[in-house]
Formats: sequence, C-alpha cells, structure tokens
Amino acid sequence: MKKWIALALSAALCFTLLSSCSRPSTSGGSSPAPSSSQSGGSETTSDPIVIKIGHTDSSTRSTHVWSVWIGEYLEEKAPGRFKVEVYPDGQLGDSPDMVAGVKLGTLTMEFDLSSVVSSVTGAASSCVDLPFLYPTYEDWEKGTFENGGLELFNETIADAGYYCLGMYYNGMRQVISRTGCYHNSDDLHGQKIRIAQDELNIEMWNAMGAAPTPMSWGEVITSLSTGTIEALDHSLGVFNDFSLHEIAPYITLTNHASSPFPIICSLDWFKSLSAEDQALIQEAVTLACKQQRDEERANEMDYIQRFKDEGATVEELTDEEVAAFKAAVQPVYDKWRAKVGDEMMDRWLATVPQ
Repeated sequence: MKKWIALALSAALCFTLLSSCSRPSTSGGSSPAPSSSQSGGSETTSDPIVIKIGHTDSSTRSTHVWSVWIGEYLEEKAPGRFKVEVYPDGQLGDSPDMVAGVKLGTLTMEFDLSSVVSSVTGAASSCVDLPFLYPTYEDWEKGTFENGGLELFNETIADAGYYCLGMYYNGMRQVISRTGCYHNSDDLHGQKIRIAQDELNIEMWNAMGAAPTPMSWGEVITSLSTGTIEALDHSLGVFNDFSLHEIAPYITLTNHASSPFPIICSLDWFKSLSAEDQALIQEAVTLACKQQRDEERANEMDYIQRFKDEGATVEELTDEEVAAFKAAVQPVYDKWRAKVGDEMMDRWLATVPQ
C-alpha cells in the first residue's frame, strides 16, 4: 500500500510540473501573447501617445471645443493609439510659459496669438501680423491656406524648434471705443488704445495716428470703464464674450490685422513620430482648424447683429479709408523689410491675393 501511495504522489508531481511549463508567461517571458498587429485586432497594446494641448481661451469658445474634437477624431481613427488632454483658461500657465513648455516637453501643443509665438521665433514670423497684410477674412484664409502663408510661417519658426500644425481663426482685429468710430488718422489722434505689448503693434498704431497704450488684460475693463483708455484693439469674439459694447458702444470694423491662432508643437517631437502617426495628427488638426474657422466666422456675424440690436454703433471702413491707412503704415513695412530682408518681405507679400 505504501508503494502504491508513493507512485501516485510521484505521478501527480510530474503532471503538475508538465502543466506549469506549458502556460504562457505573464511576466515578460519568451513566449508572450501575440500583439494586435499579429492577431489582426484594431487596438494597440502599447501605451498611448499623450497629447496635452494648452491655451488661454475659455472652455466654451470654439477653439477649445474643436481641440477636444481632435481627440475624438483620433480615437475614432486609431482606437487607443492617442490620448488627448485639453487644458483651457490658462490652466498650464500664461502664454509665454506655454510656448516655452512646448519646447521643454511639459505640454505637446499650444495655441495663442501669433504675436506670442513670433516674440520667441523672430521678426520673420511676425510678418504674419503686418498691418492690413490681409485686409479681409477671405484674403487671410486664401493667403494662408492656398497661397503658401502657412508654409512660410512654418519656415520662419523652424530654426527656433517649432512646427505649426494649423491655424485657428481668432478673429480679424477691430476697434471698440467709448468715444466714437475711427475712419482716419484725425479721428484716432490722441486716442489711447489699449494694445498687447508688442513692437509691431506699437509701430502700427503710432503710424495710424493713435496713442498706443500697452496694458495687461486684467486692467482693461476697469480702464475702459473709467476712461483711462478710450479704446481697445481686439477681435469681435472678445468684445462679445466680455460684453464690452455696453461700456464702449462704438465699434469700427478696421480689419487692421489678421492675428491668427497658430497651433504649435515641438518640431523634434513631431519628427520623432512615425509617418503614420504624423499623418493622422496632421489630418485631425487640419480638419479641426477648418471647422473652427467656419464656425467662428459665422459667430462674428451674430456678434455684429447683437451689438447693433443692443444699441451699439458698428461702422466699416470704406475701400478709400483702408487705402489711406495702408499708406500711413508704410513706414512699418519699411522697418520690417530692414529687419527681415527684401526676399522674406517679398515672399510674404506674394501670399496676398491679387
């Protein structure tokens, strides 16, 4: 009996050893389960590519909504491959911090005023904001996306290590005032117009006859209410979001600068991606930008109607008035030509629709 018990125990032990040797390893052994590419599945087992997008716009604006859509589109096209996180309202810092963060790798993408980007990338890229370069929305869209403006912008920011995937529409720059509409340099004479701190802005408004007043955004509403400044240079969307027409009921549609929102990333980061991933991300951003531009442009028409309905005066410059302002800002072009060279200036001018 003892002999049969011993034989039984030996057989059981051998069976256990043989069974354990046949199991696939769960700790990185030499025989892992097949990957999705081997088994034909649509989902990847590798960690997703995390794309953190930062900006200072509100979470309700079209720029944020379409940035979130980028993640939805990528998930639809490549389930599990990307993880897009969008941080609005300056959650990741103010504009200069986020531009620097793109290079440092603390965030993947950022969008903001083109002047914020060009303050880091140099004078050649700032040409996108030259006064009256694109005097209408249609001119800006065609010049940027059909006549090579986007490609030229990318060329001018590459040496600084950035790549622009696309451009949102922030809104053509207009003027809102407490005192009246502005149709010529005489109207602007002595008028303190709040602007962002930027050399090109200062040069432009000096040439147009105003008294440009750099000021942080946090001071604007109080300063406009009390008369510390007479006017503000910004987009219709900003006028609408802050109901500025209630304290400054005169709006002049000057279209003096296009001031787009470039979506930038690190050039090194983008080049590190596979060709397939690059193509998917580029496709997603391009589609998002096009839809955002269409939506924001339609919104502008609604903003104008709201301003009028609520008692504000909205006036548009005539072709002759635009021509007079363009002549007035010619010294700005001359100064920038000296900064960037004849060839670069002529290439920017060549993007303007004829």
